[in-house]
Amino acid sequence: MARGTDDPVDGGPALLTVSVIMPTLNWGGCFDVAASSVIAQLGGVSAAGTEFLVVSDGPGGGAPAILDDGKCRVLATGVRKGPACARNLGAAHAVGDVLFFVDADVEIAPGAIERVRAAFGAAPDLMAVFGTYDDAPACEGTVSQFRNLLHHHTHVSHPGKAATFWSGCGAIRAALFADLGGFDESFQHPSVEDIELGMRVKAMGGKIELDPLLRCKHHKSWSLRSMVVTDIFQRAVPWTRLIVDSGEVPATLNLDWGNRACGAAAVLTVLSLPAAAIARRWEILALVPVLLSVMAWMHGDFYRLCLRRRGPAFALASFALHALFYFYSTLTFAAVVVSSAIGRLSSRLRGTRS
Repeated sequence: MARGTDDPVDGGPALLTVSVIMPTLNWGGCFDVAASSVIAQLGGVSAAGTEFLVVSDGPGGGAPAILDDGKCRVLATGVRKGPACARNLGAAHAVGDVLFFVDADVEIAPGAIERVRAAFGAAPDLMAVFGTYDDAPACEGTVSQFRNLLHHHTHVSHPGKAATFWSGCGAIRAALFADLGGFDESFQHPSVEDIELGMRVKAMGGKIELDPLLRCKHHKSWSLRSMVVTDIFQRAVPWTRLIVDSGEVPATLNLDWGNRACGAAAVLTVLSLPAAAIARRWEILALVPVLLSVMAWMHGDFYRLCLRRRGPAFALASFALHALFYFYSTLTFAAVVVSSAIGRLSSRLRGTRS
């Protein structure tokens, strides 16, 4: 399979070739399910224009037998360097016109590869496209169901033009990826390397689309602790730093005006409790139901989804988890912005004194 092939298929336009790239830390867990979902789509027409590259972020030994059928190439970074480096290694060995990145805990839906191929074939100006988790997460725990359904709802609610990118189930033209230098390898752990890449695509005027029908199933299990730690240290902190450096707050996905209002409501709800106690003005607490109503109104569709999926108790738990999510995410955003402002001011003062 050669990149940029001019050979037409059945007298039609040239077939865009697709390289599916899946980084992984190990071969356990749900890797077999994720890899099998790709391998199952390598037959038929796809076989002529699709390759599958699995990149072990480490030594790479002991690959499972499902990768030995000739439909997959296995690469290894040698030592653990992070998913950004692993994806870049896969891209360096890929020969497809389009690079389709899929996480090793993600099971892509039937037809996903052909949907990616069709999207780029139908829109020559399309530079990148990404999809969403489905509404039936694999893990049954309350936090896992909430976290994955929230991701699904956020993406499905913002179809079309996007200002970011998602490498869990996202594709980009290989030529553009090479021109941009790939993912930033300074991200040595799973973080916002995909968002940072999307920001560079947008900065150069590239068109990115969110396709809510490009589906996959997430197999990751979340605990309350892992959700909070990941959201703060692997998402909110580095993402806010990217925003501060760019000087622009994108009004998309988690940062649209509705989500900003919900973040403010969550913080004010929590702060109203000590404020009422300190001031001995208990009427302040009358604000709490009003503020919580803002969240309920803004995300009624999401809570109705939770209600349909698992009933009233889960919907109420999701509301509480959502409020918690908004509280710590908003405080983290504010803390990073203030810290960055103080840092810049200190640098200016030192420059003035020197």
